[in-house]
Amino acid sequence: MRVIQSMEVRDEAQVGGVRRAVHSFGQRVGFMERELAELDIVVQEIGTNAARYAAGGGWLHFTSPLGAEPGVEIFYCDKGPGIHDIERAVRDGVSTGGSLGAGLGAVRRLMDEFEVYSTVKPPSSARSTTGQISRRTTHGTALLGRKWVAAAKLSPESHAATARRVGAWSRPRPGEVANGDAYFVRRRAGQQLLAVVDGLGHGEGARDASAAALEVLSAWQGEPLDYVFRRAHDKLRHTRGAVMGACVVDARAGKFHYAGVGNVEARVFNAPAPVRPVSANGTLGARLGTLRVWSYDWAEGATVILTSDGLSAKWDASDYPGLLAKSPQMIAGVLARDYSRDSDDATVLVAR
Repeated sequence: MRVIQSMEVRDEAQVGGVRRAVHSFGQRVGFMERELAELDIVVQEIGTNAARYAAGGGWLHFTSPLGAEPGVEIFYCDKGPGIHDIERAVRDGVSTGGSLGAGLGAVRRLMDEFEVYSTVKPPSSARSTTGQISRRTTHGTALLGRKWVAAAKLSPESHAATARRVGAWSRPRPGEVANGDAYFVRRRAGQQLLAVVDGLGHGEGARDASAAALEVLSAWQGEPLDYVFRRAHDKLRHTRGAVMGACVVDARAGKFHYAGVGNVEARVFNAPAPVRPVSANGTLGARLGTLRVWSYDWAEGATVILTSDGLSAKWDASDYPGLLAKSPQMIAGVLARDYSRDSDDATVLVAR
């Protein structure tokens, strides 16, 4: 499971520190001097515009892309006023003069993959699609970019397959280092196993419990989900316990299978028929009740989103016009930005 490094950008004095941190990360993964210089420009452009236009600044997160190939993934997000005309903003040489956007054309050109999602701040009296005034806001801008080392570019499909079809966001409770949440992704023989694990509580004890569950998931060779859950239950008996939601997407057979124990939430969009799986009550390692595996039809274009309870369940996809058409990593990042709880670890896993 990759570690996401996060740095806040509230004023231009902080941009240099962020640039140097991303530069050092790029050196470690194998970028040459020209690629590092391009990364410097990307971070400088994003950071400077965040400080000038994002109304309170934003956060720049960087990590390795999902998958085995080396590279850098940058995700920037803010709760600013948003970009009114994204197509215009990403043209080279265009400055919006009042919102994040200046220099985005250069950023797009220097990254191998680049994506923008932005929603404009509504009037203060505006209500959500449910008719209620929400305590949480969904406006702001998010940028996602990936840059691969030169060797990885020789086989673009191998390194892009996982990164383009799966997105994951996981962070510990603010102020802590140990993350009690975890996620798992494994593809085997045309099937894909996806899981989110939440160790009870937070801190090192929760991390140890989720790590034990990951050991079981790592041994998966195509076994049914009920078998996987019973093995995890036995493995976690000497930990504080965990809850888990897991699914197997079998694209060739056109099937989706889900099982869950505890309060991990699963939502599926754009499936051939409504998908409403329910997790069983219980705790892996302590009490495993009646486990049910839910099976549904699956088709290309469907999207599954698994979340730990560190993400508020009150999010509504209809509050994010066009977001489900974006990449899984963009979806995960935007939901984490708006609905992560400050009192807990938080994880979002998105796949299609």
